[in-house]
Amino acid sequence: MQQGTRAVMPRPYEIELQSYALPAVGPGQLLIQNEASAISAGTELAVYTGVHQWLDDPTRSSPRFPFVPGYSGVGRVVAVGEDVVGYAVGDRVIYEAHHETHGLITLAGGRTLIARIGEEVPAETAAFVTLARFPLTALVQSGQIVGQSVAIFGLGLIGQLALRLYTAAGAYPIIGIDPVARRRKLVASIPGVATLDPTAGDLRAALREINGGQLPDIVVDATGAPNTVNAAMDVVADGGKVIMVGSPRGIAGDVDFYWNLHGRSIQLIGAHGSAIGIEAREKFPFVRDRAMRLLVHFLQSGKLRIDDIVTHYMHGSELKTMYEGLLNQRDEFIGVAVHW
Repeated sequence: MQQGTRAVMPRPYEIELQSYALPAVGPGQLLIQNEASAISAGTELAVYTGVHQWLDDPTRSSPRFPFVPGYSGVGRVVAVGEDVVGYAVGDRVIYEAHHETHGLITLAGGRTLIARIGEEVPAETAAFVTLARFPLTALVQSGQIVGQSVAIFGLGLIGQLALRLYTAAGAYPIIGIDPVARRRKLVASIPGVATLDPTAGDLRAALREINGGQLPDIVVDATGAPNTVNAAMDVVADGGKVIMVGSPRGIAGDVDFYWNLHGRSIQLIGAHGSAIGIEAREKFPFVRDRAMRLLVHFLQSGKLRIDDIVTHYMHGSELKTMYEGLLNQRDEFIGVAVHW
């Protein structure tokens, strides 16, 4: 029986590689041999460090230890089950891949997030596309984007992707806000983008200087730090939108809803990627297939650049080093992918 290899977190701060038997391919299923998978720093580090809010939630079945991490990757179809339509052996696809050598997915019911991607896209870049649907939700929730000024707090992986997506969608100007110089440097050369260090003086004044005397129309919080909502609400224009695309792990304190929300007519909007589901919801027309097709188009057409975000690309056996780097060397580790 053929064997595969996968990463497993047996408990917090531990990661190991384990062998597993490759499953037989049943009706409506595909077996995919993975080229690469990308690390979702927020979710995976929350589980790795044992702080994910669902670990102790009895109403949730996942995540639980032992945990198989990863949900964004690229690979090639190596086996096709009966009744599969539209996919063949040899197809290159992006999908919700774990950190493992092979993945088995079921197409029946339309619940699987999968799309073809061209051979010209490097594996370490293609691995991030499925993950990019999370910051794409911020754009869907923003309404009008063309010509709108956008400030983005946090230039980690999700913030980097969000900034590039707003650029592709026609926002201008865009201001990336982050205290880490390396992160600011990654976006400073993109046309229409300026950067600011939030610790270097009067942030509101600096934003006005960049944006023709006005505060941004849209402010995106991609930090994952709950108290950033205060700073975001403070620097958005009256009547503007604050989009929460990060996954805050904690409770925001001292939020002035009376003045900052009501008094200034601000809209505070949630934009978690799970909102992009299988079927359209009222006032939220995007679905997974539509989102994936758009992201692949952006990437293959050159409208979305990801390769410059990839700071580390190593074998899956180096996952422990990658997690520790993301935790402790934020100025060096941003986009991290592993190959198999």
